[in-house]
Amino acid sequence: MHPILVHIGKLSIRSYGFMLALSFLLGIWLASRRAKKAGVDPQKILDLSVIIILAAVVGSRLLYVLFHLDQYSNPLDMFALWQGGATFYGGFILAVIASYWWVQKNKIPFLQIADIMAPSIGLGLVFTRIGCFLSGCCYGKPTTHAWGIVFPPDSPAGSAAMQLAQEQGVEHVALHPTQLYSSFKGLVIFTLLMLLQPYLKKRGSTFGMLCVLYAIGRFTIDFFRYYEPNARVMGGLSFNQVICIFVFFFGIFLLMRKEKTTTT
Repeated sequence: MHPILVHIGKLSIRSYGFMLALSFLLGIWLASRRAKKAGVDPQKILDLSVIIILAAVVGSRLLYVLFHLDQYSNPLDMFALWQGGATFYGGFILAVIASYWWVQKNKIPFLQIADIMAPSIGLGLVFTRIGCFLSGCCYGKPTTHAWGIVFPPDSPAGSAAMQLAQEQGVEHVALHPTQLYSSFKGLVIFTLLMLLQPYLKKRGSTFGMLCVLYAIGRFTIDFFRYYEPNARVMGGLSFNQVICIFVFFFGIFLLMRKEKTTTT
């Protein structure tokens, strides 16, 4: 694909890093607008966003590296986030933990902040997964369907596909573009959360709906995504699919819990 988005002199701007930065900027902008509407000081969202960005980047990269250690003959490459390779749940879980600590310290209701930030997470997925596609990471299983993509051999996806092609004695192998599936999933989540706002009045319900929608989408897409054998942990399910089950029921709990209806 296009791992290098543009060259500016000796500076190379990588697609994944650019899309990741864009997703954070748009997410912060959207959350700040939603915070103001909900009666929360937008400056607090900006302060929290710094913590979320650091936690999300560290968590997502750490979990990805743990399940792809064979890709890193050079240990320093583990820190090369701009080359692509991140796991949403790693960043999501660490960001939630860090956010909970911050809101408790600042005496702000956690679920109120979670509701404000929820659509930004869906919007961020749209762009970060496009970055994955351009970098050729987070690729899918081989497919013979017309929408399969033949990735360049110098990308992680292309390298894996080329090895499969050699094993099968064919010229090339097309892969499911699961990065684009995930990007579309993010767009659906963002759109539904924004459209359902008039009905998601109970505190925690927007965040709960995010958990339910993401879990369903990720659980489904993972059947088409390539994983190393050690990433299959229970009945052929991926580690992320197992997490999806818990996230789904946590979202259902937030949607069904009894609490006084609010306008935030």
